[in-house]
Amino acid sequence: MRLRDQRETFPPTSAYLDGEEWPARGDQSVSALSPDDMGDWVHMFTLGVQVPDLFCRPVWGKKGAYRLWLFDMAATSWATADFEKDRTEYDIVQSGPRRLWNEAEAVMRWYKQQGEPGFDRYGLAVSPQGRQIWLDNPGNLVPVRVP
Repeated sequence: MRLRDQRETFPPTSAYLDGEEWPARGDQSVSALSPDDMGDWVHMFTLGVQVPDLFCRPVWGKKGAYRLWLFDMAATSWATADFEKDRTEYDIVQSGPRRLWNEAEAVMRWYKQQGEPGFDRYGLAVSPQGRQIWLDNPGNLVPVRVP
């Protein structure tokens, strides 16, 4: 666990909407990827490794419904995905130069292609050049998707 002064400060949601109400000027679409399919710790870990400047916030609604917000640390882009139980398509809104939901979908596709690995399949290599996360063996580096 990080010390309080080591934790990053995440910008508030209002920093992304330029004073407008959601959905502001966001592009609307639908996705078959459920926000629930990327909500476990191992999913968030995988997402954090591959898109290190991304962070998430859920806003809870009624009867288990929620809106998952995705943000970039530069405060230039955001996306939302609305979850409701028993749905097969989820409303998506994205804004900014990056398509953060599309980035999250790419990570989750990679994760499924790897057989949905648990934490026990990940490893960490540290060298003077930095750190690298690998899957199954040090020669199989986890891709990092930095724009």
